[in-house]
Amino acid sequence: MDVFTNQEQLRLLLQSVLLGVGTGLLYDVLRALRRHFACGRGATAALDMVFWLVLAAGLFEFGLVFAAGQPRFFVLAGAAGGAALYFLLLSGAVLLILAAVLRAGARAWAVGTKAAQCVQNVLHYMGISNKIRQFAKKIQISSSIFRRKGIK
Repeated sequence: MDVFTNQEQLRLLLQSVLLGVGTGLLYDVLRALRRHFACGRGATAALDMVFWLVLAAGLFEFGLVFAAGQPRFFVLAGAAGGAALYFLLLSGAVLLILAAVLRAGARAWAVGTKAAQCVQNVLHYMGISNKIRQFAKKIQISSSIFRRKGIK
């Protein structure tokens, strides 16, 4: 069993605080998605399951890789403290930014959909779709050269 020096333990504590901040950020991203798309119970449960699975995997890997598989309870306390700091200091601003990004993405999607509809209408009025169908029919008619050789 390796012995951690005080400096290594302090580094491990600071890394666990960063793990807590990352956990808070993940929670806010999923919360912003839930709010933007007005998720029902099923989608909310699915997003919560994603959060808990990622958190469990992150804590497990952190315990194995950084804490060398040794049970160090200050790691959990540091992660909880990091999450608390994140929610107290950064969560509000991050939620505003994420909401603005999601609104901008929704507007861009609406503009793209409208542009695609306009292009489709222009092509329809120009008769491009009929011309393509007629060209495809001409291609489907087999050539007399190939008919003589038994090739369709």
